[in-house]
Amino acid sequence: MLSSTSDHSSTPAAEKLQVLKNSALFRKFTPAALSRLCKYVTTRRYKRDNIIFSRGDPGQCLFIVASGTVKISVQSEDSKDAVFNVINACGIFGEIALLDGQPRTADAVAVTDCQLLVLERRDFLPLIESNSSIALQIIEILCERIRRTSEQVEDVIFLSLQRRLAKTLLRLNEAVKSTSTGKITITQREIGQIIGMSRESTNKQLRSWQGRKWLKIERGGIIVLDPVALAAAASDGHAEQRP
Repeated sequence: MLSSTSDHSSTPAAEKLQVLKNSALFRKFTPAALSRLCKYVTTRRYKRDNIIFSRGDPGQCLFIVASGTVKISVQSEDSKDAVFNVINACGIFGEIALLDGQPRTADAVAVTDCQLLVLERRDFLPLIESNSSIALQIIEILCERIRRTSEQVEDVIFLSLQRRLAKTLLRLNEAVKSTSTGKITITQREIGQIIGMSRESTNKQLRSWQGRKWLKIERGGIIVLDPVALAAAASDGHAEQRP
């Protein structure tokens, strides 16, 4: 993993505005509020594999993904990674430390070249104080993340590899299906880290599903071709035996 390096070059206001409009956190803002928010937002660009922040770093800002993909993970003492989330365009991350001012709880790494919008804590907190709807949206996002984390833990304990993998692919596909490529930008190793399985076991199942034309494995990612079949595999785990 490479050290953190970023380019702080600016982004046109119109582009920032469009990203904010498409973000779950800011899409309900009035045009006037979004225009005001744009004045505080800065831009950072990270190359693939660069560290955006590390667990324990000061939490001073919120990130919105303008383009690219970011991985949120933690590393154990024996250097094994657990991937909590993959953030795509218009998604946000870094909100927990931003709100409580405590150190970061996980690592954030650029999976691809990324352009990120950055909102500093000193600018964001007054917005929350002046607009209760923003606070409610933040709470909704945090609750969604907690539910997803709890579900991941339950899946690792109770579900088979096939069901875990199918559920994860469907969730990741939901975030990218409106993009031009529809590709889930993630490695098989990282998928294994999400579902708690080895890369070898993950690869074997993915190739089985590729043979059935449920998905297509490409360099640097996966394209889901048959979400209905994956949904059946996720729900009962017996789709593999179907003709």
